[in-house]
Amino acid sequence: MDGKTFWGRAKPLIKAHHMTYKQFAEYLGISLNTFYGWIKYERIPHISTAYAIAVSLGVTLNYLLGEKERDITRARLKELEARRQAAEAIKLAKKMIKEMKKLRPL
Repeated sequence: MDGKTFWGRAKPLIKAHHMTYKQFAEYLGISLNTFYGWIKYERIPHISTAYAIAVSLGVTLNYLLGEKERDITRARLKELEARRQAAEAIKLAKKMIKEMKKLRPL
């Protein structure tokens, strides 16, 4: 168990959730300085906080602690990407509907 592995796996997942470190720290109820300290000094937080981080990111604590990558983690990243694409498609559809309403029939 080492912090380098923990944060090496957690950071890309935080990014995949489209969250800044500040937003993620606030979500967890942790000060930004504490959060940055863990990352900078490659420290693993207390077990309850580490577990909360894993659950928030949709992975197991074992994964963050260095267990071999599992299909579930890859599936979670794919799911997040699919959600992002769906949200973009919805925004585009709403924009198109709005533009179509502006058009007048000939």
